[in-house]
Amino acid sequence: MYDCPQCHDIGYLHPLADGKVDYSSTIPCQCRAEEIEKERTERILRLCELPYGSDNLRFETFKAHNDSLRAALKYARELADETTELKWLTLIGDVDVGKTHLALAICRKWLERKKPARYVFVPMILDQLRRGYSKQGENSFDSQMEFLMNVHLLVLDDLGAQKQKDREDGSWAIEKLETIIDYRYINGLPLVVTANVPVDDFSFRIASRLRRFEAGKIILIDAEEFRKVRK
Repeated sequence: MYDCPQCHDIGYLHPLADGKVDYSSTIPCQCRAEEIEKERTERILRLCELPYGSDNLRFETFKAHNDSLRAALKYARELADETTELKWLTLIGDVDVGKTHLALAICRKWLERKKPARYVFVPMILDQLRRGYSKQGENSFDSQMEFLMNVHLLVLDDLGAQKQKDREDGSWAIEKLETIIDYRYINGLPLVVTANVPVDDFSFRIASRLRRFEAGKIILIDAEEFRKVRK
């Protein structure tokens, strides 16, 4: 006896085309639908690469105790829920004022709707890209760049924090970041940027894109460090 009388536990069926069985193609059987959806959800979560120990960084745990934080929260929710035309959000402010918290909260909302998102800590992703020159497959430089340019939502956390060991290395890093941001600008793909430095400190091209994107917002967070507020 088979557990599934439709596919005889094979997991796939031949579809009907004009009332006849199309033996040239297959579709998943309903008995595998839940398993397939679980695998897809797990893959989306894995590819996002959320930081370890960040499960509590959600909108529900964010404390907006002044106007700039309330504005940041408002626009973060809009982008997360896609309730407006907002597609780009840049959060500028000092360390520990909630920028990364909001960026990760946006990611989690997208993941809850089973929409692919990718979180990257900028200095770390640049090191990964460099190592990709000697790798093959999904870890290769080309595959990583392709993914960063095309993933549904990209979060660039701590843009501007990348170390510039020398002029050549710094130019390489800026060029790759410009390529990613420029591609997403041209194609209107959602982007979240956090930074501890003013927009003017970015390269001219990156600063220009962040300012000129019509469906984007730049929010300056003027707040005390959360650890001081908690005290």
